Amino acid sequence: MLLACLLIVGLGGAANACAQARFGLSDYEPKNFSDPRVAQLGIHLARDVVPWNAVLRPSDRAEVTAWLTAVKHARGTLIPFITFEHASNNGRAPSPGQYLHAFLKFRKLFPWVKEFSPWDEANHASQPTARHPRLAAEYYNVLASHCPGCEVAAPDLLDSDANFERWALEFAHYAHPYPKIWPFNPYTSIGTDNPSRIEQMLRAVRGQIWFSEVGGLVWWKFRGRLIYHGLVYSERVAHNIFKLAELSSRITRIYYYHWRSPGLPGHGPKKARWDAGLIDTYGRARPALWVVAKELHRHIQGTIPKVF
Repeated sequence: MLLACLLIVGLGGAANACAQARFGLSDYEPKNFSDPRVAQLGIHLARDVVPWNAVLRPSDRAEVTAWLTAVKHARGTLIPFITFEHASNNGRAPSPGQYLHAFLKFRKLFPWVKEFSPWDEANHASQPTARHPRLAAEYYNVLASHCPGCEVAAPDLLDSDANFERWALEFAHYAHPYPKIWPFNPYTSIGTDNPSRIEQMLRAVRGQIWFSEVGGLVWWKFRGRLIYHGLVYSERVAHNIFKLAELSSRITRIYYYHWRSPGLPGHGPKKARWDAGLIDTYGRARPALWVVAKELHRHIQGTIPKVF
């Protein structure tokens, strides 16, 4: 059964209801973590994807600093999980030496951050690591050997690319030590309510599986075309996420992407390519948020906070 350590505020006092926080937000907007509903849901986990050389470029450094500051000062306790990706100004793969140099700078600036993954969606064709699992393993080895006391996960893998099993096995051959955690983006699985690819991942690797990015898409852009799914689809996918997370006790975390809708295409942030927000652009709860709230509170005596 999916359990979450929840700290609920405003229900006749604080109630702490179990042992481990399991649900978090994969969200890149710092302001979203100040929404009081995030704390009321009992969310203790936060994930961001940042360029591997973010601290070496002033604009990127400012963004990651703002995000980590918001997480650090949010209501309740939020544990940041940082996943690195290609540089914001180009998609080329850095050498392991360049990667190490940037990571040591990151550690010096943010020594309190303890959870990392070396690359985002590393098996996807758009990534420089897609055909080079060994290179991704070298990045992983850099993190593992230069971050004592840290939780270093394997690279994030995407289930829509059928190569994820072969990629993971080749990566693991060069990774030292063998990863205890495997981040996984099961977008295809949750969209179809089909467990086969998640089961395939569970068979392929040892250790924990984290759903490092999942969410019910309302709309998204693909090759210049707008694809609209709607709120009913988003709600159904939210149900699927929790259902599929119960396939194995080895699935220990869920990071939902994301909190607030960017608005309609062309009206939100220019870089917005999709909308899987739990609240709309005006801050109103969407049906998917009710699903999340009910799942996270189903083991607690009481009702969902009135703010919802």
